[in-house]
This record gives sequence, C-alpha cells and structure tokens, in this order.
Amino acid sequence: MERFLEIPLDLAQKCVKCGLCKSVCPTYTVNQEERSFARGRLALAEMVIKGELPLDQEVARQWDECAMCRRCEWICPNNVQYKEILVYAKHMQKEKLGTGWVKSAGLKALELMQTKPGRSALKLAGRVMSLLPAKEIKTPFPTGAVKFMPKPTAKAFGLRGKVFKAQKEKGKLLFFTGCMIDAFYGKTGESVIKLMNKAGYTVIVPKDIRCCGAPHYYSGNIPAFEKLRDHNIKEMQKYDYDAIVVACPTCGGALQEDYGINKEVYDFAQIVFKEGLKFRGTGEKITFHVPCHSYSAMKVKDEVFYSVMNSVENAQVKKAQKDKSCCGFAGLFSITNPKISDQIQKEKIEDLASTGAQVVLSTCPGCVLNLKDGTIKHKTGQEVMHLADYLADRLTDEV
Repeated sequence: MERFLEIPLDLAQKCVKCGLCKSVCPTYTVNQEERSFARGRLALAEMVIKGELPLDQEVARQWDECAMCRRCEWICPNNVQYKEILVYAKHMQKEKLGTGWVKSAGLKALELMQTKPGRSALKLAGRVMSLLPAKEIKTPFPTGAVKFMPKPTAKAFGLRGKVFKAQKEKGKLLFFTGCMIDAFYGKTGESVIKLMNKAGYTVIVPKDIRCCGAPHYYSGNIPAFEKLRDHNIKEMQKYDYDAIVVACPTCGGALQEDYGINKEVYDFAQIVFKEGLKFRGTGEKITFHVPCHSYSAMKVKDEVFYSVMNSVENAQVKKAQKDKSCCGFAGLFSITNPKISDQIQKEKIEDLASTGAQVVLSTCPGCVLNLKDGTIKHKTGQEVMHLADYLADRLTDEV
C-alpha cells in the first residue's frame, strides 16, 4: 500500500486521542461519527501516512467535511497543529485524487476576480445589479446549496491604491481589505478607514493585493497559496507603514501565521478598543457572533469585541449563549457541504434569535454573509451588520 511522507508522522501522533475536540466541533454535532471531528480525521491522516489505509474518496470526503474553523486547536490541551496536518492531508488528496470541480471553480474565481479583467467585470456587474431592489439575491448552486448572496458593490475595488490621511497622525496602517470587502462590502471598508482615521491613523490601501490565499491553503492547494502570498508580500513592500489592519480574521490569520512578515497584524476592533473611541446608539439591543478565526487564528480575546460594544452609549449588549460557535459558512464549505452547513447555521441563528437582540454583529464578512442568509431563511427579522459598519454609523465627535 502506498505510503505518504509529506506530513511528519510525529506531528500527527501528537494527538493523544483525549476527544476534547469533539465538544467544540461543529460538524460532529451534525454527523455524530468518530471520523467527523478532529480526532477521527487525524487518525485517518496517521493511517494514510503509515500506509495502513488507502487514500480513497471516502477518506477524502471526511477531510472535505471539515469546516477548518480550528476550534479544535483552540481547545486542544496538547497544542496539536490541526491546520497544518489537514492542509497537507488535503494536499496529498489533491495530488492523488484531484479537487472537485465546484471547489476548483470557486478557488479559481477568487484568483480571477482580482485580475484586471475580473475587477472590470465585477464593477460592471455591480452597476447592473444595483438596479435590482433586493439587497441579497437568492442563488442556487450545483451542489444543492441555496444562499441569499450579496450583490457586488458598484464601487468594487474603489478603495484600492488610495491613502486616507488622519488629521493628527499617530501612525500608518496598511489595510488588507480582502476579497469580500473588495467585491461585496465596500461600505465596510469605508467604515474601517473612518474608524482608523478617527483613532489617529493614516490608512494605506495597496493598489494590487490579491486574495490572501487562505481558502487555497485550507483546501490543500499549496502552490496557488504560495503564488498569491508571494505576490501580496511584494505588493505590500512598496509601501511605508507601521502595522497591518484587517476586517476579516481569516485574512488576518493568514497574514500572521503563513506570510512570514515582520509586521504586527491587528483586527480593526483591537485598535478601536485601544484608542477608546466614543459611540452613541439609539436604544437598540445588540448581540455578537465571535468569528472562529478571530480566536483560533488571530488569537483576539473576546473582551476586545465586548468592551467595544459595551462602550456604545444607549445600546444594550445581549450576549448569546453560543456566541463562539461556528456559523457554518467557512467559505466554500457552505457550498460543497450544504446539508451540514445549513444545520450548523440553523443552530447558530436560533441561539442569536433567543437573545432578543435587534442587531447581530460580527467582524468577519463571510460570517456576515452567512448570518444574513440565515436570518432571511429562518425569518428572525434581525439586522446583521459588520461591527465596523455599526460603529462607524454611531461614531461621535467626542474624544
């Protein structure tokens, strides 16, 4: 039987099979199978490496059903590097079995949308679709997934290549916008800039950054990730800045862990928290979904988000019981595994609805997309916003 040596065996064997990861794995709650959480998936990887199990479509299916939320890493007492093991497991899978056409098309789309023709096409689509009254478009996918997708913004990539000066400059931040903000949530990018300028930071948006590559890396397409990473590093080196700011924790995690750059990477909320900006609400009740990668990848503490929310005058924070549970999006995971994703989403939406909050906030554009989709499908009537948009709309002139 074929043996695979890409993953060091001692890395896979670091798991002591305690099973603590089962308590936080979103896919295990749906499938209830040993191979449907980290311990089982690592055991499969170990057996494949040893040559005790063939790398076939069934093994590949178990790996593909992982959302890569990395909550298992967050709770693991033995510091097992689950992400690195699964990335190389999926790389082996890609080399031997290939990648499904839906996932391949999705990853390629992330690359093409950041090319000059892709950006032009997206801007045109945004202008055309701005004529439609609906904010989200019900979109069926060939896998059976159906999602209410945001329309491309008519000002797609409109922030690129610009410098936004602070009146009293404390420092310079390079804003790594990310694909979702570039294509769909341009207002969120503007909100981040408004907040950073108010905090005293000049914001630089590079002209030609591409996808951060995290979706490719998590899918085992290491060559595509390395190409995107190298391009982005070269582009960022053109600018003079003190640190990097993000409004997407998946981008932030990739920059921190996989780029090897000698710059601090901050979630925008960390800077808002540090600078103590002032906000005023209108009596609304708000709740928060903590994105998985904000704590599993970027290691941002929950108190940062809740302290910022609690600082909003005349707003009431209603903490959800399962505020750190996965929302079920995980990028292409929600498209390629619709039944699992929909069940995870349903549990999340029910938990958020139970808070009685009128507004659901998060700091991940992908989570915002999926939570909006969920509130529409389950008719909760809650408004879903990126925390940056919520704060920018309520920013006061006080210092």
